[in-house]
Amino acid sequence: MSKNQINAVICGDLAELLAGLQEGAGAVLLTEEALTIGNPAEIMAWVAAQPKWSDMPFIVLANGTRAPRTAIATSRLSELGNVVLLERPLHAEAMLGAIRSARKARQRQYEVRDAAETMERAVVDRTRDLETARESLEIALDAAGMGSWDLDLATGEARRTQRHDEIFGYTDSCRRWDIETFVSHVDAGDRDRAAAVFDRALETGSIELECGIAAVDGRHRWIVVKGRVRYDEDGRPTRMSGVVSDVTDRKEADAQLAQAQKMDAIGQLTGGVAHDFNNLLTPIVGSLDMMRRRHADDERTQRMVTGALQAAERAATLTQRLLAFARRQALQPKAVDVGALIDGIADLIRRSLGPSINVVLELPGDVSSARVDPNQLELALLNLAINARDAMPSGGRLTIAAGTAVLDDRNTIGLPGGSYVRLVAADTGFGMDAATLARATEPFFSTKGIGEGTGLGLSMVHGLAAQSGGALRLSSTPGTGTEVELWLPATDEAASDAGEARPEPVKARRAATVLLVDDEELVRSGTADMLRDIGYVVVEMGSASQAMSAIRSGIQVDVLVSDYLMPGMTGGALISGLRSAGNQLPALLVTGYAAAGEDVPGNVPRLAKPFRQADLAAKVDDLLRDGGARARRLNAVQP
Repeated sequence: MSKNQINAVICGDLAELLAGLQEGAGAVLLTEEALTIGNPAEIMAWVAAQPKWSDMPFIVLANGTRAPRTAIATSRLSELGNVVLLERPLHAEAMLGAIRSARKARQRQYEVRDAAETMERAVVDRTRDLETARESLEIALDAAGMGSWDLDLATGEARRTQRHDEIFGYTDSCRRWDIETFVSHVDAGDRDRAAAVFDRALETGSIELECGIAAVDGRHRWIVVKGRVRYDEDGRPTRMSGVVSDVTDRKEADAQLAQAQKMDAIGQLTGGVAHDFNNLLTPIVGSLDMMRRRHADDERTQRMVTGALQAAERAATLTQRLLAFARRQALQPKAVDVGALIDGIADLIRRSLGPSINVVLELPGDVSSARVDPNQLELALLNLAINARDAMPSGGRLTIAAGTAVLDDRNTIGLPGGSYVRLVAADTGFGMDAATLARATEPFFSTKGIGEGTGLGLSMVHGLAAQSGGALRLSSTPGTGTEVELWLPATDEAASDAGEARPEPVKARRAATVLLVDDEELVRSGTADMLRDIGYVVVEMGSASQAMSAIRSGIQVDVLVSDYLMPGMTGGALISGLRSAGNQLPALLVTGYAAAGEDVPGNVPRLAKPFRQADLAAKVDDLLRDGGARARRLNAVQP
């Protein structure tokens, strides 16, 4: 363990394990047999007595036999709680991965504990401050944004602080205030409930109400009213006194949190769906591409294949938008000359919008380069242009502008301080009201008719901005138009050309051997066919661990092409393992989900699913030309 920077303490029995737990540990690794030997009652008692923030992870090495697990072993595993079972025999990397994950989870538990303690101390400090300020109630209420009120039930006369009336939108004190006046400000649907709360207060002695109000200044606010009823010696209610507070910010923050949680859940779902869909599209696109080349002289076949390819590419675009929203698209960021990029697609935008819309470009020559995926940025700008066109059915003007801006750490965009490229797409369309604007970046939300839009355009742009380290801002006024701001990190790197796509796949320059690793048999066989079709020898393997074993055994290969997301060991871990062992075999990482994990070396080229044969051929050819001279050829042992 020490060579993996993991401090391991070996315990001879359960008593030593309990002592180690009491001293502190990041995770526990034990065998299943250890749970059946002796009396683990003290261990189980320790687990049950953990504080609320603690959930010690146990990694149990299962016996690996086919016999059913005994009832006592099953019971004790259940009592441990946070258990990860590893069946023996197992690879050392799998065990180390489980230990690292468990230690990371344990570290997060301590971080949550520390944050909770900090929050508790803050609450204690705040309470002490309020108690100190109790001597001057007016100052305390004003500091807390509250207004006080006192109502004489006999005369109907009410005394209020100025802050009370300001909450209801009055710049000057309201001349008369009573229960009826209060209820008249409450949202229409809540007025009966509010009146009933005051009626019941005469019997219960207390008032507590949260409701929405329409202030006289036109704003909608959320308030909380709390109070007490005072009685005379005969038990008759004489006065009501209490406070009112404006909780609009809290309600809006709660709504934003709920929205963020919903968007995150949808993002995980859509990202997973898009990944699986990309795996399905990969053999479809590859097979259609090969069929198109093999039947180049058959016009009817060409028409059918071309139509099928166009449909597949539209499906691929849809998955790209899903991944962009989920922030899991395979981005390839680089320094991009934003002005040149916009110039390059300006004609396409004008043709897409038609002659009734005037496209105006405002591109000063001193705009910094932005670090972003150029293909995704082009797609984002086209999405914004299409949205603008749909908002101007009778024609109008679309202005696309770019500039460089420097933000300090306390900016309203919510970005870290630094230099950014600000792209603006402003139209003169019918605009959006506040309710529509609030949902504009939600996936699948669209104001267009059925079948006229996917509702993924703005959510895709939002995902691209966030994943690139930038931000998206929307502003709109009904009847005036909409302005979309796309903020992207600026860079001092020299902008690079995107390069031109190769129409036909590059044939193998020699009979090179490609080691192809993918757990999806359909994807693997389709990719293998594409490589064999252009002259490569392909060795197929279904897992990264199998490939690692074959390479260590001496398989003779020239280049590695591996999927990224696979059970057990990822393609990134496979490449990292080879590099750590000194093996500089040229490698290409294929992904239909994440751009890269933490286990992927930074200089590994990537190819996004689905891909065409020409894309795959170009990547492999580049690897063989650039890295072949440095690659170490290993002695041949076919698995």
